[in-house]
Amino acid sequence: MPSRFRSLFVCALLALASLLAACDRSVDKQLAEHAAAETTLGVTPKEFARRFNEKLPAVLAGMQVEEPEHMANLYRLDASRLHPGQYEYVLETKVGPSQTALLGTLNTKGELRAIGVLLTDRSQAARDEFLICADGAARSFIATAQDKLLPLITRLISIALNNPGQRMTEVVSDQLLSVEVTAQGLLFQLQPQQ
Repeated sequence: MPSRFRSLFVCALLALASLLAACDRSVDKQLAEHAAAETTLGVTPKEFARRFNEKLPAVLAGMQVEEPEHMANLYRLDASRLHPGQYEYVLETKVGPSQTALLGTLNTKGELRAIGVLLTDRSQAARDEFLICADGAARSFIATAQDKLLPLITRLISIALNNPGQRMTEVVSDQLLSVEVTAQGLLFQLQPQQ
């Protein structure tokens, strides 16, 4: 009987081990599926900085700023100063004289999942800079009808300001643009449509 009990115990252990191994593979498979389904903007922060900087003169020209090429220097992102934020998968940087915050979330590969522009100052200069940054971020990922982006962003801002607590959204070229009033200020965000 003791050998029979031992055999039964060994069989039970083998069954438990195979069940645990199947669970581990199931969890690994679920994590892999989740990572594969995670949508991104398809660029690293440095690639975004390059795109953003290239679009600035056109953004400023669209806003009828004199000498847009020269003025673009005020708002350029310095790719060497891009750094993860306080948390591992968050990007934080500031641009322009009003120090407008550009925020991004990153996946584990370091690609941007979303990019945001945060307005915390109510001065006219800060509001203008916010619009420049929001339009520049949108133009960095949307190639069609770029002249219609600023009016769309302005409309979303107006609606969001009149409806605090609600997120106003619009899909353009498979990109989700959104504006909402948060505790920190007014947030414009761009991310892939899911």
